[in-house]
Amino acid sequence: MRYPAPVFSLLADKVRAREYIERTIGAEYLVPCYLVCERVTTQTLEGLPDSFVMKANHSSRQTRIVTDKSHEDLEVLARIANDWLRKDFSRQAREKHYSDIQPKIIFEKALLCNGKPPDDYKFNIFNGGPGSRPYVFIQVMQGRFEKKLTQNLFLEDWSIAPFSRTRKDPSDDPRLSASPAELPQMLDIAKRLSAPFGYLRVDCYRHDGKIYVGELTITPAAGAYRFLPPEWDLILGSKFGWPEKPPPAWPSGKFFIYRKPEAQKAEDQP
Repeated sequence: MRYPAPVFSLLADKVRAREYIERTIGAEYLVPCYLVCERVTTQTLEGLPDSFVMKANHSSRQTRIVTDKSHEDLEVLARIANDWLRKDFSRQAREKHYSDIQPKIIFEKALLCNGKPPDDYKFNIFNGGPGSRPYVFIQVMQGRFEKKLTQNLFLEDWSIAPFSRTRKDPSDDPRLSASPAELPQMLDIAKRLSAPFGYLRVDCYRHDGKIYVGELTITPAAGAYRFLPPEWDLILGSKFGWPEKPPPAWPSGKFFIYRKPEAQKAEDQP
């Protein structure tokens, strides 16, 4: 967060990250996109399907699921979207890499089952030093955009993680007792996307027999995750791969250059 690499902005950009996902694992894992724009009007919304997801590309938690736009006030929706565009999310929790993202609104297909979004599988991949195996823990989120959000933590083999997150209650859903059939595929996807980085969180959804990648996160919760027992903060921190591996080449053939601490502005220093 203090000295972000330029590639971090790309990963956090919900529009440009689609290019990285397509290039790395294939376009079939992308949620279908209807439109990307820099300003939203009622005419913009009228041209969309009856159901869609509206979200900002340069922030977190600025998402609106529309199950039937005939039940929505389109002027209100447009105002919400344009308010998102005006906010500098990088200042909210000092995640500097968000400041280099050009604000846009992206409209995607709503992945719904009985009017509700699917479970959210968040793969936290820690890539240690050369020759070490990635360490993985998985967050399974249920009840997103509902009154009660639950979270269960598992390791790569679907055993219950030896730690929990504070203020996040687990679900007692019996379906979570067994790993999903798609777990090996989701693990493969997450490891391939995270391979160039010391850490990356890859969010996946299962919907109608397919796997979709929702987003990529380099600094989840702005580094404010809290664990029980508390020593797991240090244990997990030790599993980051430092220094970072060389970042991947982009279609231009150029490589992203990591900024060194001394290159930062004086006001960024302690």
